[in-house]
Amino acid sequence: MLYIALMLANYFHDLAVAMLAASVVVIHLAGRIMGADEGRRDILVHLVRGMSRVAWWSLGYVIVAGAIRAWFVMDFEWNPLVEKQGMLIALGFKHVLLVGLTVFGIVGMRRIREQYRDHEK
Repeated sequence: MLYIALMLANYFHDLAVAMLAASVVVIHLAGRIMGADEGRRDILVHLVRGMSRVAWWSLGYVIVAGAIRAWFVMDFEWNPLVEKQGMLIALGFKHVLLVGLTVFGIVGMRRIREQYRDHEK
């Protein structure tokens, strides 16, 4: 049962990184489309507030599930893959990509927070 729970936590960890990055992209695109129109500005503020929650909850899950993943990495990821060098390279590449997306999400959300700070109610 532990294997299944850990596998699901790992899967959702990767998915949460994607949700974080996608939230930033959605807010950025919506801001470009609706930001200039004063009538749509209220909708944009609500969208930013909701997507910001999604992004920050995603980041929280990335941190929690990442700690769990790090705790079990030797048993469930590293040791089974040591003999398969291509898998270690793929795992390393995946983590470089996911760390890059996480940094993109954090930086993007900080910029969005500054941009829309005056419009929050």
